[in-house]
Amino acid sequence: MSNSKRNAALAFVGLLALSIYILACTSFSPDDTKVLYPAFDTSSGTTGMAVYNRQTRSSELLFAPATYAAGDTNAQESPCLLRGGWLANGHEIVVAYASPNEEQNPGMVVAVMPWDMRKPVRTFRLAGIKDVGESLVTPLCISGQRLFLQASNHTVLRLDLLSGELVAHECADAKGDVAVYPSPDGTGVFYLEAAEGEGKTLFGRMNPKDFSRTPLMVLSNQLRESEAFAYDKDGKVLVWLSVDEQKASLQVWREGKAAFSRELDLHGHKRTFGNAILAPDGRAVRASFQQPNGTNATSYGLMEIPFSDAPPREVILIKEAPSHDADSVKYFEFGMSHDGKAAAVASTYLALFEKPISPADCALFLVDLSEPEWKVTKVPIPMPAKLAPVIK
Repeated sequence: MSNSKRNAALAFVGLLALSIYILACTSFSPDDTKVLYPAFDTSSGTTGMAVYNRQTRSSELLFAPATYAAGDTNAQESPCLLRGGWLANGHEIVVAYASPNEEQNPGMVVAVMPWDMRKPVRTFRLAGIKDVGESLVTPLCISGQRLFLQASNHTVLRLDLLSGELVAHECADAKGDVAVYPSPDGTGVFYLEAAEGEGKTLFGRMNPKDFSRTPLMVLSNQLRESEAFAYDKDGKVLVWLSVDEQKASLQVWREGKAAFSRELDLHGHKRTFGNAILAPDGRAVRASFQQPNGTNATSYGLMEIPFSDAPPREVILIKEAPSHDADSVKYFEFGMSHDGKAAAVASTYLALFEKPISPADCALFLVDLSEPEWKVTKVPIPMPAKLAPVIK
């Protein structure tokens, strides 16, 4: 059936409120005074979520999920990747993560907790998601009071965060996978799917009420294979960065037509990009990146690429980390303040690799984007005494 209610394994307690701002590994509060970021619980070694107060310059570990095997309180298991964000009311925080024992009992857990008021933590669990890990690497797709997830190649799940109603919609006419993405302002849903013609991608808007799809642009490349892409809240501007050998290029499309392109001089390095976000003025894109630094080292940073011939701006945040494959930059996604004047990125997940970063590089990096010389504030993230590698 193209539109059917599903009774997936869902334990729902309480409700979620309002909408969630775009989620990266870090998330600014609606008033930009606080930053949510992944950190470690030093006593247990689990990955949790912390809040940094930009006004008091202090951090607090807010949440660290942990479960125990039945009958054995010493057998602790905890999720690796967590995705967190602020509710639009600024008073509650949502954290999503894969359920423990993912292989035997797959699913996603979402916890909602108060920040500055006395309310209980509320949780619910979703099953039937195609790839929970992929769902946590990309921003959660929330529009208003509804959460959208890709359940299978052509099926999109919609969870009403107030009533708990779960609806599955099959995009029967889709020519390939239908991947959903949130609007930058948290009010709509965009999607990508294969288009007619070899290697082409369709970018469009999905109606949150009836799942109808409206094509906006047909691109001449497979966009999902690009390293990073960004779009505006109206779906009129789409930007992506692609890399081929030692060359990188920027493509800008406006209202369905190619509007600007440029190549980037990487000075012989093979740079790869993490996530990308449009600058507030719409004249540049900002992106996290990784590039080899010698034969056995990698550097990580943040850059801004203008939609002109002006030179990019960039800052190196980690000068020398162990070498990993290009996908490691996906664990170094940044968030941007709502006024566009600050960026934040946490290197927490790079500490979970088999070859981890040094404790000195495990930090929350805050970048002041308001001045030509980007000032960096480094907030240390304490590492547990014993931390088992979980990312290969």
